[in-house]
Amino acid sequence: MTQWIAINPITKDCPIETSTAALTGQQEYFGQDQELEFFEKRTFSPNDIVVSPKFGIGKMIGVEHMPGLERSFFTIESMHQKMKNMIPTDSDILIRKVATKGSFNRSLDTIQKKDVKKEYDSRKDRIANYQDRVRSNQVTLGNILAVIKEIQLLKDKGAVERQLMNELLETVSKEYAFVFECEVDEAKKTIKKRILQ
Repeated sequence: MTQWIAINPITKDCPIETSTAALTGQQEYFGQDQELEFFEKRTFSPNDIVVSPKFGIGKMIGVEHMPGLERSFFTIESMHQKMKNMIPTDSDILIRKVATKGSFNRSLDTIQKKDVKKEYDSRKDRIANYQDRVRSNQVTLGNILAVIKEIQLLKDKGAVERQLMNELLETVSKEYAFVFECEVDEAKKTIKKRILQ
């Protein structure tokens, strides 16, 4: 499986450079080369603002090596939880730089026009599909917005699906609020309105 993160020391002179991401399924939501380039290659440096489904929005502090362990960990300071997160550099957990205003607007416009309804054999399969799409190392902003829209449109959504939708909406709303410099509640209303128009 392609890893998002390449293990390199993080210093002012040597930023962390990520490997090329697996792009399977991304062209479903991003048809233009410049959109794919946003996710294909990233470099992380100290103080970069990043986003992850694990901790939301955070600031990259550096890389730490734990005594007795042959692993390195990204140290990321959460901007909302006021705590530090230790993310293994060789894990499949997505860490990416926050979206740009242009990328956010294009993603919202694309999802707004897209029919995201899909058929599943069972609710269990449906839930598993949602979780795979938003928790794998191939997750993109477009995929997250698509899952939010798909669950929102369900007439028979259950408690698990509703919880997943709310968690995704909360994280992406915090990212939107950071990028567009607005309140989280305002961001949430804007996202729901734009993807469901």
